[in-house]
Amino acid sequence: MKIDAYEAAEFLRTHDDFLILMHGSPDGDTLGCGFALCGILQRMGKRAKAVCPDPIPHRFDYMYEAVKEQEFEPVTIVCVDVADTKLLGDLKETGDRAALCIDHHVSNTDYAERVYLHPEYAAAAECVYDVICALGEEIDAEIANCIYTGIATDTGCFRFSNTTPQSHMIAAVMIKCGAKIAPINYAMFDMKTQGRIKLEQEVLKNIRYYSGGHIALITVTLDMLDKITDIDSDDVGALSAIPRQIEGVDIGICMKEKKPGVFKASLRSSERIDVSQICMGFGGGGHARAAGCSFGGTIEDAEKQIVDACCKAVREAGIE
Repeated sequence: MKIDAYEAAEFLRTHDDFLILMHGSPDGDTLGCGFALCGILQRMGKRAKAVCPDPIPHRFDYMYEAVKEQEFEPVTIVCVDVADTKLLGDLKETGDRAALCIDHHVSNTDYAERVYLHPEYAAAAECVYDVICALGEEIDAEIANCIYTGIATDTGCFRFSNTTPQSHMIAAVMIKCGAKIAPINYAMFDMKTQGRIKLEQEVLKNIRYYSGGHIALITVTLDMLDKITDIDSDDVGALSAIPRQIEGVDIGICMKEKKPGVFKASLRSSERIDVSQICMGFGGGGHARAAGCSFGGTIEDAEKQIVDACCKAVREAGIE
């Protein structure tokens, strides 16, 4: 059932013992939403905890300042920035019982009993901001850090085409509320671990081009990751942006080996290609300019399938 921000706020007011689920391979938006909503609910005197199925990268440690640990038996399940419970990994069955989902993905599967959804929003953090405003709760500096992070990361620090006037206006409000934007922006967009530099060097050795250079592909295998010890999931996730940074590339593909025989393709594109449509053809989804899908089998077969689909999209767009 689709609801508005005020209905979502009323639901939160009248329930308690919240388990807030954030998607696997967490990014700044799902984490910003989860910790901001958890912090607000705790400030309202409610019990709440935010949980992610995968380890949270250390660069997001400051978000823990917005919440406190609470021990209780969860009753009310809320998902944030989760379009499909398949993204919850080992928590999928829990997510299937979600009473509320707050999201901005056009590919949202309406799995929750109540869905507050705005596909036109740049970040799910903007949806969470709406709900907090509907609750009438004050946003302090710690909450502002979380919401700002969600918007900044999903807009590429306000560089991506999904950025809207609203994105800037909410970010400005967060700055006024005390968000520490300089250290956040450095941690999100400039800082790289030594392990990430080593990994970038490794994957760039074997970059491949298709469709006259309009498509670029990099591959991250388990063997590569085994050779570099000082990396985390965030370092691997950041590689998705690299192929699209190359001049003339309309579709960047990062193929990652998740475990033997299982691969994830992360796609980024120019405004001329909707990669969410490509990924939906393989059971995935996401946004028009950033989407993903998974494959089983061999790396060669997985790469051929996604490259063929991308080449077709390039031809249909009349780019070649």
